[in-house]
Amino acid sequence: MRASLSILLYSLLLGIVIAEDASPQLTPQQLEEWFQDDEREHPFDRQSDDGVLVFLASPPAKRTPHSRNILTIQSHSLQSGWVEIEQCHEQLDPVEMVEVVYRYKQMRGLHITKTALIGKAWVEGQSIQLEDVKQGAELCMQAEAKILYKQVDGGLQLKNGPFQRRFLDSYFPMHVTLTVRYPGDRLFLQDVSPIATDGFVVKKEPGTVHIDTWFEGKLVITLGFKPIT
Repeated sequence: MRASLSILLYSLLLGIVIAEDASPQLTPQQLEEWFQDDEREHPFDRQSDDGVLVFLASPPAKRTPHSRNILTIQSHSLQSGWVEIEQCHEQLDPVEMVEVVYRYKQMRGLHITKTALIGKAWVEGQSIQLEDVKQGAELCMQAEAKILYKQVDGGLQLKNGPFQRRFLDSYFPMHVTLTVRYPGDRLFLQDVSPIATDGFVVKKEPGTVHIDTWFEGKLVITLGFKPIT
């Protein structure tokens, strides 16, 4: 049975999420039962109603959408602020239409690099429009965004988010992995926010930081850098 959802927007990398239900007469209890019914081919299994960030110490038992992200800070980025983005959304929810939306002040070169189990996909402004998304679908893209900001103390800040998976006013579990590559001979990673905890694992290497997180709600990841002098 196809989920009776007409439009679902995923919020990833400074995106915003809006969703419209094709059956607005459903009660909150009926919606929750719909989300939790495996036989109806919809993967949602739990929800947070206020967007408050909650890290999950262990992955949910059911399939959860995964956003894989690689951000590359080049030497020229230290002056220009432009960062390269590679992103894949895996295990997408099965719906008729999906809009992956990006809300950047400056973004360029957005293009699709891969799709699987998606009937149609195209770029429209700072968004990617999808039609006939099957269960377990995959979408990959590349772009550049001006998200590396100079700070008054001479440092640099990379701010990424909010990541969120939302339907109507409820938030659902999501898996995000983020790798940030930077010139280790020119930058020192000073801090990562949020701080590492169960459900938010941070691994640091020279020139690279890797984050693996399971959560509900809205997640913004901030990295602070200091120039090496």
